[in-house]
Amino acid sequence: MKLDYKTPTAQDYINLRLRSGMGEKELHRSQRALENSLFVVSLYDDDTLIGFGRIVGDGGITYVVSDIMVDKRYQRQGYAEQIMKAIDCYLQENTHEDSYICLIANHPADRLYHKHQFEYLPENKCGMLRNQSKNKLVD
Repeated sequence: MKLDYKTPTAQDYINLRLRSGMGEKELHRSQRALENSLFVVSLYDDDTLIGFGRIVGDGGITYVVSDIMVDKRYQRQGYAEQIMKAIDCYLQENTHEDSYICLIANHPADRLYHKHQFEYLPENKCGMLRNQSKNKLVD
């Protein structure tokens, strides 16, 4: 296995999304998303992308950990942990105590992120997702 800090091709990214259970995304949107990442870490078995993670944000205040994924055939072998350690290093070197560093996790992945200093929001804060339904009208 080899960790690499270069952005994979959009097609390799999409293929890994499918093999990891994250779902498909459009090629041109994936390419744009990857190009706009602040930091990427890819894990390869020979020439095959088997793990990935990235950070998006403004590079000054807000950082979002995103797309942590490992091919289903390689899961539960510590590869997500390797990806998160690389992300931790980036965050240590590039963020400040007052930076907003966030992520959205699916269960049971929240256990992995807890080991990397992510905590549930306190009672006086909440996380929200915007409903992107095209049929939704704003009053």
